[in-house]
Amino acid sequence: MTTPTPVVLPLASAEASLERVGGKGVSLARMAAAGLPVPDGFLLTTDAYRDFVDANGLRGRILEILAAADPAPESIERASTRIRRLFDAATLDEKPAASIRHAYAALGDDATAVAVRSSATAEDLPDSSFAGQQDSYLNVAGPAELLDAIRRCWASLWTARAIVYRARMGIDPGAIAMGVVIQRLIEAQVSGVLFTANPMTGARGELVVNANFGLGESIVSGEVTPDTFVLNRPDATVKETLVGAKQTMIVSAQKQGTTSVPVSETQRSEACVSGERLAELAALSMDAERLFENVPQDVEWAVADGVCWLLQSRPITQLPVAPLENVRWDPPKPGSKLIRRQIVENMPDPLSPLFAELYLQRGLDSSMDEFIKGMGAPIRIDDFMQRPFFLTVNGFAYCRADYRVSLNILRRLPQIFYWYATSIPRLLREAVPRWRDEGLPAYLASVAEWREVDVETATNAKLLSGIHALAQADASYWFHVAMVMGLAKLSDGLLNLFLTSRMVPGELTSGVFLRGFPSKTLEAQQDLEDIARKVEADGSLRDRVIATPADRLLDLFSSHPAGAEVRADLQKYLDAYGHSIYTLDFAQPTQAEDPLPVLLSLKALVSSSDYDVAARQLERVREREERKRATAASLGPVRRWLFRRFVAWAQRFGPNREQALFYMGAGWPTLRRLALELGRRLVAVESLSRPDDVFFLHPDTLDATSQACAQGTALPESAQQAAQQRELREARSRLHPPGMVPEKTHWKIGPIDMSWFETQKLNADDSSTLEGFPVSPGKVTGPASVILSPADFANMQPNTILVCPTTTPAWTPLFTQATGLVTDIGGILAHGSIVAREYGIPAVMGTGNVTQRIVSGQQITVDGDSGTVTLLED
Repeated sequence: MTTPTPVVLPLASAEASLERVGGKGVSLARMAAAGLPVPDGFLLTTDAYRDFVDANGLRGRILEILAAADPAPESIERASTRIRRLFDAATLDEKPAASIRHAYAALGDDATAVAVRSSATAEDLPDSSFAGQQDSYLNVAGPAELLDAIRRCWASLWTARAIVYRARMGIDPGAIAMGVVIQRLIEAQVSGVLFTANPMTGARGELVVNANFGLGESIVSGEVTPDTFVLNRPDATVKETLVGAKQTMIVSAQKQGTTSVPVSETQRSEACVSGERLAELAALSMDAERLFENVPQDVEWAVADGVCWLLQSRPITQLPVAPLENVRWDPPKPGSKLIRRQIVENMPDPLSPLFAELYLQRGLDSSMDEFIKGMGAPIRIDDFMQRPFFLTVNGFAYCRADYRVSLNILRRLPQIFYWYATSIPRLLREAVPRWRDEGLPAYLASVAEWREVDVETATNAKLLSGIHALAQADASYWFHVAMVMGLAKLSDGLLNLFLTSRMVPGELTSGVFLRGFPSKTLEAQQDLEDIARKVEADGSLRDRVIATPADRLLDLFSSHPAGAEVRADLQKYLDAYGHSIYTLDFAQPTQAEDPLPVLLSLKALVSSSDYDVAARQLERVREREERKRATAASLGPVRRWLFRRFVAWAQRFGPNREQALFYMGAGWPTLRRLALELGRRLVAVESLSRPDDVFFLHPDTLDATSQACAQGTALPESAQQAAQQRELREARSRLHPPGMVPEKTHWKIGPIDMSWFETQKLNADDSSTLEGFPVSPGKVTGPASVILSPADFANMQPNTILVCPTTTPAWTPLFTQATGLVTDIGGILAHGSIVAREYGIPAVMGTGNVTQRIVSGQQITVDGDSGTVTLLED
């Protein structure tokens, strides 16, 4: 005969597991068993929850209610209310109720006050804490009151915030359950939270303590500004103290529950924890950290009658990697100079090892050899530069800005001059046709060839070949793009030089005459507007889209009766434009894989109902042509002829720039499909921890790991190397790379000043006016939205000035919400400058440090005519 599974376990039970008692329960069980000071109590298992749900027939009804809800917040709130009412009306069987009453009696008498805390099976995990998602109840006294609190704890598994959180984390609602922790209530004089690593900076050598008088709920709920202490980890000495306002504290009410009471003026002005007590709490918390495999912990604590108690310990979620120390921006070879320009402008973040070596160094160097040979030039790369031409410093991409004159070049100067005189005009004429008719078709043919590969049946070697081939194809394509961009920059620069000279009155810039031309950017916007119109055609769907968070719109379109066609149109959109890159590093998912910016833009369009890119473009054309006529009429015959010639050149070559750049990264969706399939195979043999670890291995290591996998052998050290490289890249992402290395220098070739080609200005760290490159005319004042990476896209606020390191094609949807643009890096032909012109918003690029000087919400003025950004005082 099978022994019934107990629904109550002792607090220090060896049978406690995540599945049986939930995250909080298993943590406290381990702490109690280890002898750490935790309050007496017992654990109510998840079996009790499941039995309660099944006995009352709730499981199917809960899932039905969830299935009927759509992602809109009010719909989720209604579903939560309905589910919690089911729990209110349900009853607990006598047998588990008796077990609970018996365990409670062992803690004292019927007046014993306890804390009743939720402990779900999907909480207090390293990647999902669920902090604050479910409810806990303090100062519960009496058997009947305890049973009621337990039922309310169970019901809180279905709060709206918990439902949404689980959906975002991909947790199956049918598989979850809740344990409950019941402990004697500690009537704390002081309580708080201690982090065994700095949760803001990631520094592992610091402990951070938040503290307030009374029970800890005032801190957990965010009701007060607590005292904050930063301690040195080695000796627990206090290195920083910030006394908080502490206006109120939470204490036990006379009968049940808690109440908030004022803190006296005297107590508000003094620190609520002494240095000695902080040292004791630090020692206990580090004991807890050691107990949990040295994973940094978020520890809740309380002090009552001079005794320190630990109430909970869980991993710190989303802890930043430890900051890098003693970072230097030195070139790999002393005396050389590096600059962030050319293709590097499309690589704003630190690079993954696979991309850095396979593409940046190998691919671009070999492609440059090919390109120079194809032009018939009588020189080689090695005659005037050292390899590699592109390289990294602290993980960030740079290209060389130091050239040399070799004896080989000196001997062949007459031949070189003759080649330039006879070939350059031809090359300039042929640059656009060669891109359009040769370079682009060859690249797209390579992409099409590898797209047809069946990844499930392809060998590891075949998958690797595809990764190498597509990286090389894109690198080769770049040099066709570079020629197109060079012509655009040259013609744009000549026009701008003419307009800003004394030969033309007024304050004109080239951007005025380069608006309103067809582009892939505008095609994409037009297609997205068409989708928005379909959404608006159905009032119910429109209301849902406005109310639903952008990251849940795809779920809404799948569940709403009118959403199927919209979902299909979005897929067509992503098929056409989804290869657009957030960064050229293929370790970063493309827009097709991470369409959040598109969904944000669609939501903004539907919410505003004020858009028409076609009409706006017609207006840009009208303004452009009117300005062109007026300017020509204001000039004399010679200057008019020069003006028209410069405008014709700029308008001939400029529009090709965005068309050519649109296809950069076109092979990345296919490359990533091959790479991730290889990654899954390496995970299966335990050579990697996750499929995208392939991007964090150097090419030779990946080759060796792949070959070992094909032979049925694992190389677990590859997983360790990938994890180290991933963590290093994350730490480097918090650095701000200078425009040139060494820092604060200008680009010169011999005596020739090349600063015109730089993509970042040098601005003082304390200046209220930043200088950059004026790339799109106009002037705007307003609040800033500082967006540092795709992870911040959801923080873009409508009708604000977009402030970012740089932009690439996948950033374009954010422009629909922007009134202006400012960047750290970029010049007159950077992606952002072209798009800003087409959207008619002022833009200043290449300020160098604007993302470090401005915070979101700060008022700034962007002058796209003078190239200045003014930081306004609050």
